[in-house]
Amino acid sequence: MISLKKNEKALEHNIEKARENNIILPTIAQLRDPGLIPDKIKDQLKDVGLWDINPLNLFRITWKNEPKEKGGLFGKSNYIVLPPELTGVKARIICMVGKWFPTGCHKVGASYGCLVPRLITGQFDSTYNKAVWPSTGNYCRGGAFDSKLLGVDSIAILPAEMSKERFDWLKSIAGEVIATPGCESNVKEIFDKTWELR
Repeated sequence: MISLKKNEKALEHNIEKARENNIILPTIAQLRDPGLIPDKIKDQLKDVGLWDINPLNLFRITWKNEPKEKGGLFGKSNYIVLPPELTGVKARIICMVGKWFPTGCHKVGASYGCLVPRLITGQFDSTYNKAVWPSTGNYCRGGAFDSKLLGVDSIAILPAEMSKERFDWLKSIAGEVIATPGCESNVKEIFDKTWELR
């Protein structure tokens, strides 16, 4: 259960930082149903690229992004249905498409759901704390991207044998990138490093 206990001093820091950076937080209801997003925001999104470092992209951490690299708005969920003729399975298989999320991965939503409740209660002070994103790649990508949009310093932790492209991109987004020993199956090392930082 998410704690709603407030730290008023940290909350004031977060509000001040959000004002300085023109950050407007989308509600969970707006992410679930982009039809609830105000027209003023939608009009501004028409000039914003899907991967742009722009706080307006917080409104695009949804399954319902229009499949466009720039200026896209919203529509139906992005998925592909694999028919029985292709799969040999009687049931339809539905594949969700992550390409049309900022960063190209759906973990921007998961990380937003972890960080924002702490920001709006002041349990996380954006002027003091760092958001730590341990994963084999997509979760730390989503978390680092969301952190950048939210004006929060972040640390991405992932295995050293992940792709060079992933590390290069994270180095341009996260405040710090830490490579732990191993590859995608070396999850324990990621969390060991997280506990060490804590």
